[in-house]
Amino acid sequence: MQRGKNKDWKLAMIALLIVSSVAITIGYASFSQILTINGEATVEKSTWKIGFENLSSAILVGTAEEVTHPSISSGGTDIGSYNVNFTTPGDSVSYTFDVVNSGTFDAKLSSITIPVPVCTGSGDNAAADAANVCNHLVYTLAYSDGTVINENDTLNKQTSRSLKLTLIYKDDITASELPNNDVSISNLSISMYYSQS
Repeated sequence: MQRGKNKDWKLAMIALLIVSSVAITIGYASFSQILTINGEATVEKSTWKIGFENLSSAILVGTAEEVTHPSISSGGTDIGSYNVNFTTPGDSVSYTFDVVNSGTFDAKLSSITIPVPVCTGSGDNAAADAANVCNHLVYTLAYSDGTVINENDTLNKQTSRSLKLTLIYKDDITASELPNNDVSISNLSISMYYSQS
């Protein structure tokens, strides 16, 4: 008889454990929550394109004469060689053009290199002629409104800035400094490096 009681007691305990487990599972399920995050994204088309546009005719002052007019390359990244002749102190040439950011990223001018012109004389007074001419040259690139171009200047996407390139043979030269023979002027290539800002 004692054995039957133990057996009933064990069965009752097993049943109690099963009921408790089911109750705990139901209780746990009633205090649970599923959280979800849904979404989607698109990478839109983007472009990087900075170049030159709208090159003007030569703006000549004094007796300056344009021999060769420059042109913008098909990719817009280069302005081809120009050639001018100066005869009289005070002569100058200028060109205006736009630098255009037609891409989808803002850009900054990471570096700009405006070289010092190099003068090469000819004839018996070549060195002195070259030095005198170069001492009276001014070569500049600035924004068309006269503002100085600086590194880290921003060129926002879908915008442009107008630039002005000028070479001046200053009129403060004395008669004794005038060249006896022709002087060629070189090293006029300017580099502008734009990067994503």
